[in-house]
Formats: sequence, C-alpha cells, structure tokens
Amino acid sequence: MKVEVFLVSGQGIKNQCYLIHNNHSGILIDPAWDYDLISNFLKENHIMLKGVLLTHSHHDHTDLASTFAVYYGVPVYMSSIEIRQYDFTCPNLIAIQHLQEVMVGDFNVTALLTPGHTKGSVCYLIDGHCFTGDTIFIEGVGICDNSGINSLYDSVQFIKQYVPQHTLIWPGHSFGETPGKELGFLLHNNIYFLLNRRDAFTDFRMRKNQPDPFAFK
Repeated sequence: MKVEVFLVSGQGIKNQCYLIHNNHSGILIDPAWDYDLISNFLKENHIMLKGVLLTHSHHDHTDLASTFAVYYGVPVYMSSIEIRQYDFTCPNLIAIQHLQEVMVGDFNVTALLTPGHTKGSVCYLIDGHCFTGDTIFIEGVGICDNSGINSLYDSVQFIKQYVPQHTLIWPGHSFGETPGKELGFLLHNNIYFLLNRRDAFTDFRMRKNQPDPFAFK
C-alpha cells in the first residue's frame, strides 16, 4: 500500500490530505481545497477511487468530499456520532461505529472513535497506517474546549494502548515534523503522549499563552 500526501491550502489553513492506493485502487482521506491536484493524480496514475474517509466534519477536512462522492460515485464514511452531533450531510454518506471494520475496495479499514477535537472524531487504521485528522499531530494534539478535554485525554490513552508502536501516523496538519512517523516516535517526543495523568494533560493543553494553533508548516 502506498500513501500519497497532498499539501493543500485554503482560507488560511494548510492541510495534509491523503490518498492510499494499491493495484490502481485507492481511498481519499479528508480531501480538501485543490480538486485538480488530487483528481489529476488519480487520472495520471490510473487509480480508481473506491471511497472517501472523513475524520471529522470541519470544513477544511470535508471541503471536497461531496465533489468526489458525486463525480466518482463513491461512498463517504464518517462516524455516526459526528454526523448526528453536527448535522453533517454529504452524498453517499455512510455512518460508521467505533471499532467497526469496513471493506472499501480491497482495503480493510478500522474506525477508531477518538473524540475530543470534535465529539465524533475518528482515526482510521489501515494496514499499519493510522490517519488521525485533528485528534493527534506528530507534534501535539488538536484544539479542544473544556467540554472535550477529558475525551481528548481518553482518546490519546486509547491510541497508546490499542495501536501498535510501529504504526505510521498521518495527521491532518503539520507544525514542523513530516507526517508518516511511527507511533513509537510520538511516544517519546510528543508531550501529550508523555503526560499520563489526566490533570497534568488537562492543565498543559488548556494553559494560557499557547503557540498559534494555525501556525502550519
């Protein structure tokens, strides 16, 4: 399985969108901003799109979901909680549950419910790769408010326990580190993976005078 990273931007936000592909069959994760870039890659490499996976409902991760769903006639997957909580709609939308396994083309996809950034955020585990959206970055974790901080802590602890350390992590944004590092790297270098007490995690994530959360690289 190959992972293609699309570095795209819109409305002042820089995203990392992904295409996983094998034997001319592929899945998009959080496609946004640059339809031509992504679509031309599919056409030039003769890749047949089989589906779209959405980690959460924020516009910078869903911007092109409807476009690809309609043009390529493929299903779009999002957690049932996210759909319900934020009234998300999209053509060909399929709701998925925590730890549900779905076959998208030839790919076996496991959905991991990881709330905190949003109530229904999910990560997708696929053949030794984990696509984490805005739940987990290589350098940190996503934005959350007081109502989501406990869930975010629990999500990080779940990832630490459930996902094998050799799994490659592919987040929705970069703040300096390249995507595709092993989870083991985060366990030693991402401070949120080193904070094992809920109170310490909460105090640090909700501290004042934090770096600009939109200082993307």
